[in-house]
Amino acid sequence: MEMPLGHPQAGGSDGQGNNSFLQPQPENQHNTIPVSNPPVQHGSTLQIPRGPPPSSRNATITGRKPMSSNHKVAIPRQRTGTAPRYSRRVPLACETCRLRKTKCSGDTPICRQCAELRVGCRYPVSWRERTKGELAKLSAKSEDYESLLRELSYLVDGRTSERIKNILDKYSDSGDGMFSDQQSANSAAASAADEEPENELESLPSSIGSLDAIDRVDEDLNRSPSSRATGYMGKNSEVTWLQRLRREAEHRARKLSGASEHRPDHEFSIHSVNYHLDDVDISPPGPVHLYWMPPRNVADKLFEDYLDTIHPVFPILGRTLFSAQYRNFFDNSARPGDKWLAILNLIFAIASYHAHLMHAPWRGDERDHLVYLARARALSMNSDTLFTHPDLQQVQVEALMAFYLLSTDQINRSWRIASLALRSGISLGLNLRNTSELTPDVSKEARYRVWWCLYTFEHLLGIMTGRMTGISDGICTTPMPLPVGEERFQDPEVVQLLGNLELRQERVESALASSFVRQMPLNPQDDAPDLHGLAKIPGSTQLKGLPHNCSLFFLYYVDLAVITQEIVNRVYSLDCIMTPWAQIENRIGELRARVERWHSNLPDIYDWRNRDEQSPDLLRARLCLAFGFHSARITLGRPCLCRRDVRRSSMPFQKKTFSHELALTVLESAQQLIGLLPDVPDASRIYQLCPWWCVLHYLMQATTVLLLELSFGSVHMPDEEKTFLEAAKKAIRWIHAMSKYSLASRRAWELCDGNLRRLATGLNLDVSDIPAVDYQLDLDDSTRRPHFLQVNPNFIPPTSAATNPPPPSTTPIVHFSPSGGAESQQEQQPPSQDFTALQHLQSPSMHLPVSTGAASLEPPQTGSPFFFPLDTSTGPSSDMYFPYDPITGEFIRSFFPASNDEEPWNGEY
Repeated sequence: MEMPLGHPQAGGSDGQGNNSFLQPQPENQHNTIPVSNPPVQHGSTLQIPRGPPPSSRNATITGRKPMSSNHKVAIPRQRTGTAPRYSRRVPLACETCRLRKTKCSGDTPICRQCAELRVGCRYPVSWRERTKGELAKLSAKSEDYESLLRELSYLVDGRTSERIKNILDKYSDSGDGMFSDQQSANSAAASAADEEPENELESLPSSIGSLDAIDRVDEDLNRSPSSRATGYMGKNSEVTWLQRLRREAEHRARKLSGASEHRPDHEFSIHSVNYHLDDVDISPPGPVHLYWMPPRNVADKLFEDYLDTIHPVFPILGRTLFSAQYRNFFDNSARPGDKWLAILNLIFAIASYHAHLMHAPWRGDERDHLVYLARARALSMNSDTLFTHPDLQQVQVEALMAFYLLSTDQINRSWRIASLALRSGISLGLNLRNTSELTPDVSKEARYRVWWCLYTFEHLLGIMTGRMTGISDGICTTPMPLPVGEERFQDPEVVQLLGNLELRQERVESALASSFVRQMPLNPQDDAPDLHGLAKIPGSTQLKGLPHNCSLFFLYYVDLAVITQEIVNRVYSLDCIMTPWAQIENRIGELRARVERWHSNLPDIYDWRNRDEQSPDLLRARLCLAFGFHSARITLGRPCLCRRDVRRSSMPFQKKTFSHELALTVLESAQQLIGLLPDVPDASRIYQLCPWWCVLHYLMQATTVLLLELSFGSVHMPDEEKTFLEAAKKAIRWIHAMSKYSLASRRAWELCDGNLRRLATGLNLDVSDIPAVDYQLDLDDSTRRPHFLQVNPNFIPPTSAATNPPPPSTTPIVHFSPSGGAESQQEQQPPSQDFTALQHLQSPSMHLPVSTGAASLEPPQTGSPFFFPLDTSTGPSSDMYFPYDPITGEFIRSFFPASNDEEPWNGEY
């Protein structure tokens, strides 16, 4: 019987006749259980064998190996419908395989099962990655919270700020490594650009440039009369810059590098670098006759000089009205009140000092201005007047008094009187828009101009002294002055503007650069300045087309003053000590855009770069606006002119920092300001055409910043060191020329000359071409000092302010003590002359004891435009020939009191 293929035969032997079960087996061989479908050999065809008989199956189960003639069995092909099984373990299965509960291949981006089933495959985030992402998110959130706390620490009170600092220090250990690496890299880059080491104080906002220690006073200002006369000088004053320059110059003179160390206040006190004259006594040289007047020809020259040089920039008076009153006073011997006479004497005092400065041929004695001042003080600024409630005329008196003190370089005294005038004006509501139906529109416009005179003058004093002014944000709603003269107030189109505030806002105020100042954000987010609409402002074209007049010039002068005052309020205020420097840079960027906007909107007729033929009035207006513009840019960028902002990278094409760009702007403006002057100094010329009352301030601003840059080694513009030196020399030559007739200019020249020579010693600069002087010999030369500083106060000089001796019936005489007080008001007369003197004091026909051509107090002629018939029906108290005052809107009795009053010179209102 034939046995099936692949099964053992009955004999139990294999195909070769050997019994495989009886032969010994190797140790490494094991008994195997054959499968029903053995694998097919490579290259053979698949053959499905017949199933074995039951006997062979039993033999197989029991472990016996069936006998076969062929040891190789066929392996069947895998079925295609069955999912493969994988033995390797994948670290993460996809979500689809998880839901189907099948083994995932782990292939990315799609596993095999999902690819075969054509379904979406998405792997979940592992717990390691999830934990890592959550830690990164928490770390970023923690850094944001720390940054916010650091910013808040500058804005809260000291106790809360200290608590925030302690919390930040407590949890800052983990980031010390990263921060220390960053700080070391920054310090290495800084040391390459600057020799001086960086200290901890410089990281505070207050240590940036001229804002260092802005919130404290580092010397005793009550220590001596000199320190009290100087007073406090803030960081935006050029006097404080001179103090820094003095320290730097002394440091360079000793051949030392780096920043100068802060010295005690007694070595470089603020009064030692003050060139103003507040320490000089302003008492008159002797007794002053209260009602004396100068000769008519001298008075006309003084009055004309004031109207030409001061009135366009300081229209505190109505020119048309006051000129008519002036002519009536001299022509008809009208009898005005004390306050009107005080105003006239202050006009004479200002013009008299100016005549001496410009060396005018019609000038009088050098002490005349002190005589005029003494009369004005006795008439309207005595102890009784200071304790009375102010009126509009008293505001004018106080403002003119402050202006005189500024023009004579008495800025500390001027600061006090200007504050009094400002508060007097605020008490009368001059800082607010007037909607009264009883006040004429012309009178409203006159009051608006009085306010803007107070505003601009207070602002100028704030810049010169560095002190906070009384004109903070939101203090006034007064409309801007109209750009038309007083002589056109009766024109129909001007009348429409005077009475319609909305139309005035649309045509005038909206065209000014200062109209956007109040809407400026305190801390804008974008560092770039907002320059949108820079070239196009509604109404600007219409204003540019107007011809030159004093009112148009005054409008743009006020516009610039408002913008510059915002610089003081936002950059030099005390809150800057707690404000991060990045926010201060944002403020500076916005304010720089306002200043440039003002310059771009300026009418072409006021472009100081034009060299065409121009009248003296137009040239004065151009130079005044030019000096103010460059001064504003210097004041704005002065905090950036310091050593720590010169951190230039080794990359040659890297963009300059914002502070570095502002420092370049400051130096550029200083050079351009000095470039407005000719190369050959002419003191009389500059006093005739420039704003002579503050031109020394402008020159000292420009000169000081140039000398500061030289003391820094010209780190901002190393290639322009020679240019800076030549510009500084030119300014010093001009100040030296001005010092011939001005003691303040003399002091300023000595300060600048001494600092430049110290810098020349340390930096090897050539200063052989500037004027040299023997200081001791020059102090002994009396011709170098004004005469009013050398006179005997008990001697009565024969000045042009009062040329003739008094008649037997003398007028009131005032004696001033050196402290400034009035000792007596009436000179004692012999008993035989008492009755005559009383008659002269009460008689309306009394002549003023002055020389020929002076005003007298004779009754006016009936043909005078200021003559009004006496109404006897009202009794002795009736008023006669009163002028109409557009400022007050009524007939003012104080201008021309009635001749039959008992007290004709009391000045009551």
